[in-house]
Amino acid sequence: MGRLSLCMIVRDEQQMLPDFLASVAGIWDELVVVDTGSKDDTVRLATEAGAVVLHHVWRDDFAAARNVSLEAATGDWICFLDADERLTPQLGRQIRALLDDPRAGAATVVMRNHRPDGTHRDADLLRLFRNHQGIRFRHRIHEDATGDVHASLARSGLELRRLDGVAEHLGYLKEVATDRGKQKRDSELLRRVLKRDPGDLYSWFKLMEQARYWDDRRAWRKAARGCRRRFEQAVRDGKDDLARQPWADELTALLAQGLHDHPTKGLRWLETLPEALTRGPAVQLRRGLWLEETGRLDAAEAAFAACADAAAAAGNDTLLSLRAGMGLCRLKAAAGDVPGAWQQAVAACRACPGDPEALLAAVGFAPSDMARADWLAGHLAANPTAAGPVAAALEACGLTQLAEALV
Repeated sequence: MGRLSLCMIVRDEQQMLPDFLASVAGIWDELVVVDTGSKDDTVRLATEAGAVVLHHVWRDDFAAARNVSLEAATGDWICFLDADERLTPQLGRQIRALLDDPRAGAATVVMRNHRPDGTHRDADLLRLFRNHQGIRFRHRIHEDATGDVHASLARSGLELRRLDGVAEHLGYLKEVATDRGKQKRDSELLRRVLKRDPGDLYSWFKLMEQARYWDDRRAWRKAARGCRRRFEQAVRDGKDDLARQPWADELTALLAQGLHDHPTKGLRWLETLPEALTRGPAVQLRRGLWLEETGRLDAAEAAFAACADAAAAAGNDTLLSLRAGMGLCRLKAAAGDVPGAWQQAVAACRACPGDPEALLAAVGFAPSDMARADWLAGHLAANPTAAGPVAAALEACGLTQLAEALV
C-alpha cells in the first residue's frame, strides 16, 4: 500500500484545526502543513498532531503556498485539504483503499458545500493524485492543479477514480466567511491578479462567482463588463482550449447573467456563441430560466431537461440538478400535470434533500395522503437531517399535525 502525504496551507486556524485533525485521523502517513503567518496556536496544534510544519512568507499567492507543500511531500500519493473541511469516515476508508489500486492515478471526492439557507451543493473535486514533480498548482487564488494532473494521467495511462464519500466544507457559510474576511480578501486579490493580466478569464470567472455568492449585483455587473471583451476575443480567436476548461460553462452562464438583465437580450447573446460553450448544464439552466420568463415554455422544458441530463452525466452538481428539476416542476404544474410536477419535485428532493422549495412542491403536489406519507417516510429515513425543512414544508401546506410530529 502506498504512503499518503496530506498537504495543507494554514493561517490562524486554531478554531477549525482540531475538528479537522480528528476527521482525518488514520488517513495520512505524512502531514505537511505550510503556515503563512499564524499568530494563534495553529503551529502548536499542527506540530503536536505530528505534522511537518513549514513557514512560508505570504505573497498573495495560494498556488505558490500549495506548491511549497508539494515540494516537501515524500508520500506516493498527495491529498490536499483545508482546515474548514471535514472528512466522513466513509471517505477516509475510501482514501486508504485507493492507495492500493494499481490503476488509479488520481481521484475526486464529493465536496459538500453548506449554504446559508440550510441547503448544500455537492461537487466532485479533484483532491488526490500520485506524487509527481510535474504536477503543480496554478492561479494565485482559487488555485488548481487539474491541468497538470490530467496531463500526468494521459502520459502514464493511469485512471481517474471517483470516490463517493463526502467531505463537508464549512468555510463559506456566510457567517464563517464574514468573520474570516474572505469576501474582502478574495475580491482584492482577484482584482490585483486581473490588473497584472486582464486576459485571465479564470480570475474573471471567480470574481463573478464571488459576486453572485454575496448577492452583490453591482460587483457582478462590473466584473461581467470587464470580462466581456476578453471573453469574446478568445471566442473570435478560436481558442479551443477555452471550451475545454472545466469552468467554461459556468463562466459563460455567469457572464450572460451579469451582462443582461433582459432575458431576450441574454438569449440573443448566447446564440452568438459556439455550441461548445452553450451545451453545458449551467448555460442550459440559464437558457431555461430566461425562456420560461419569456413564455417560450416548450423551449424552456427542453433546456431544463438538457441541464438535468448534462448535470447527471457529469455527476458533480446537485444544485444544477435541483434547479433544473424545479424548472420542470413549475412547467408541469402550469400545464395542469400535477402528477408530473410531483415526480419532478421528488427528483429535486433527491438532489438536495433539505431544499425548501423542492420540499414544499413535493408535499403540496402529492397525489394522495398515502403517497405523501410513503414518500415522507422514505425521504426522512434516507435523510434524517431534513426533518426540520420537511416540517416547515408541511406547516406551509397546512399539515400542522404532521409538522408537529416531526419537531
